[in-house]
Parts: sequence; C-alpha cells; structure tokens
Amino acid sequence: MASTLERRLCGFSERPGYAQAASANSKDDLHREHHVTIPAAIGEARIWRDGRAILGESLWWKDDALHWCDITAGRLHRGPGSGATDGSNDTVLSFDPPLASFQPRASGGYVIALGSRVVVCDADGGAEREIARVAHTHGGIRFNEGKCDPAGEFQLGSMNITTGEPDAAVYRVTSAGARLVRGGFGTANGFEWSVDETTAYLTDTATETIYRAPWTAEAGFGELVPFISGRMHDGLTIDRDGYLWSGIYGDGVVVRISPEGEVVETVEIPAPNVTSVAFGGDDLSTLFVATARENLTEEQLEAHPQSGGVFAVDTRTAGLPVRTFAG
Repeated sequence: MASTLERRLCGFSERPGYAQAASANSKDDLHREHHVTIPAAIGEARIWRDGRAILGESLWWKDDALHWCDITAGRLHRGPGSGATDGSNDTVLSFDPPLASFQPRASGGYVIALGSRVVVCDADGGAEREIARVAHTHGGIRFNEGKCDPAGEFQLGSMNITTGEPDAAVYRVTSAGARLVRGGFGTANGFEWSVDETTAYLTDTATETIYRAPWTAEAGFGELVPFISGRMHDGLTIDRDGYLWSGIYGDGVVVRISPEGEVVETVEIPAPNVTSVAFGGDDLSTLFVATARENLTEEQLEAHPQSGGVFAVDTRTAGLPVRTFAG
C-alpha cells in the first residue's frame, strides 16, 4: 500500500525521436478548420483492458501493441491491439517494485526506472543491465514518470511520497548515467514536447500545475513558466494539432488543452483516478487512458469496478509515434 500522499498525487524507423506521423485525411482537415467547435473525442470511453491495476501508468503504443505498467505491483504489460479485454493474450514481465515508468529502446527492449535506479533490458526482460543510480536526498523519494525527449534521452522525474515537499527533481538519463536537470518539484510527472519540438511541457502534480519551457536538444529545458494550473494534472500526451491531453487524478476526466492554455474539451472516464494518457491504434487516433485503484474506498470501487483498467476513446485527431531511447 502506498503512502496517503503517494496515492493522492500519483494514483489515479527506429532512430531516436519521432517517426513519421500518421497520414491526414478529409476528416482531419475538417477538424483543423473547426478545432474548437467540433469535439475531438467520438463517443464515450470504453474499457480496453480490465486490468484492475493498483497504480496503472506509463502508457505508450508501438509495434501494434499498447504498453503500460502497474507501479506498485512491479508489472510491465504489453497488450496486442487485437487482444482480449481480460488481458489473457498479454505479455506480463515482473520487476522489483516500484516500476515507476519505462520507454522503448531504439535497439529493442526497454529502459526502465525503478525506485532509485535505471536499467535496460531485452523485450523479454532478459539481459538486464543498470545504467544509472541516483542517491535521493532521503528515503521518501522515488523515481516517477519518465519519457524520451526528441534527442532520444530519458527525461525522468522523481517524487516525494511522504510529505509532498518540493525536494524531488528531474534527471536526464543516457547510457552513460543520470544527470540532475533541476530540483524543486513535489511530484515531477507528465512530460511532453510540442509538435515542432521547440517547447517542452512538464507537470508538477503537487502544485497542480503544467509548466512549459523553451526546448533544444543541446540545452534541454529553458525557463519553466506556468502553462495551466488548478487541477491535479498527471500524465500528458499531445495530438498532431498541437493540443495537450492531460489526465486529471481524482476527477475521472481527461482534458484537452489548446496551445494557448485553454481547456477546450473534457472527456469523462468511468474511474476516478486517471493517471496516464497516450495515443495508439493503427492510425494513432485512439486515446488510451490508464487508471488506478489505490486510494479508493469500497463504495467508490463498487461504483467504479473497472478502476485500474485501461480505457479507450476514439478521436477525430491523432497522436505522434512514441520516441525511443538511444542508449
């Protein structure tokens, strides 16, 4: 069982960088022309995997499969798009928890953030090798969300799971180790980059704020400034039209945010603790949403029995292919 604060804050082509985005079609042109008045989401969220994860996180799509993890259980899931809702066709790998986040490697396999170390391994979990270890400032800090940047490096946040004090940090991980980027975070969470790769977005769930900053591969993050505040933003993704999608932990929704920082659409999810979002499917037009069961009462679980599952929402837009780790 995670601490109360952790449950609140975290619970609900093979070169590095983006590959070619999905092709546009006539409905996409219509969407671009009327991006405010026509909702991007089509219909309601549906259960895609009824996984009942304690803390589902780190969604991404690659090679016709959705990947995600259960942080608390230390399980890495690979679910084929044609697999069964109960997960019986999925591949599940086990690691020492917490399995905070993971991303694909350009050479195959994964880069994985565990409590205080980062490892790489083959696609079947074999040949595990540690590439970085961080001495957190105290025992109440662990790694959290991570995502590969346009340079193919693993941007990795940490979080204070005990008090929420701003003594967590962001690290830049390569095959040569981890380098501190900056501190002062309570819960460094969702990462994303603009379509033109000149702007970075970073969430601090503890301050209920998404920040943005100028971005270059050489310098990394520029000065962080608040982009949107006021709700418990968790995981982030971006669509090809430049709109962010943010999961709101505790509210059971995903919001779509314009490049100007305005919420233009809200999608309801039948689970309160929304944790991670990513586009996938054949044309990357399906929005996948991970959720968590932790910190829910028996009454809440009875009302939302599929909490901890992965949900899917059809959209009129599409995402971008996942970036890969160069190490």
